[in-house]
Amino acid sequence: MQTEQIPVLKADEYPGGIWYYEPHTYQPYRYVLGRVGTHPLVCIGINPSTAQPGALDPTLKSVERLAAANGFDSWIMFNVYPQRATDPNDMDRVPDRALCDENLRWLKAVLAQTEPTMWAAWGTLIEKRDYLPGLMREMVALTREREIPWVTFGRRSKKGHPHHPLYLRKDSTPEPFDVENYLDTCF
Repeated sequence: MQTEQIPVLKADEYPGGIWYYEPHTYQPYRYVLGRVGTHPLVCIGINPSTAQPGALDPTLKSVERLAAANGFDSWIMFNVYPQRATDPNDMDRVPDRALCDENLRWLKAVLAQTEPTMWAAWGTLIEKRDYLPGLMREMVALTREREIPWVTFGRRSKKGHPHHPLYLRKDSTPEPFDVENYLDTCF
């Protein structure tokens, strides 16, 4: 029986300081982007856009601001599906299982090497592809094993989806989020 190797989350020097960034160069996919710390706010979105170390997009500027304002020593951006697409309508119609599996490996690394709080932040974009709720369940299962807390910021959508970071007030504070109940109720 072969044991799965969990990758090592390594911090490196990039523009603007020390970052977590996987892969280490700009690719059509991204698994991890964030600042180094012990107690990060791990923001879970749907898919990455163009952000990279030293060149954050407006969504990640909001993530960075809210993590700092709420006492977290760092933040990490993670996504349900790792394909970069500035327009979520451009995401793969069928998920690339190899990308999904590698994404889960990097989530395991983040969970094993930090003491995170998970931030549900995908908004209504989770409805963009039928496969996204299933991938979300796989991620939640990993956090359940470690009893990692989930939070959300802002009001939920009419259907109960957590708020996307981009449109949150600067003084937003986290509230506990029952991600298991959310998945059971909404999907």
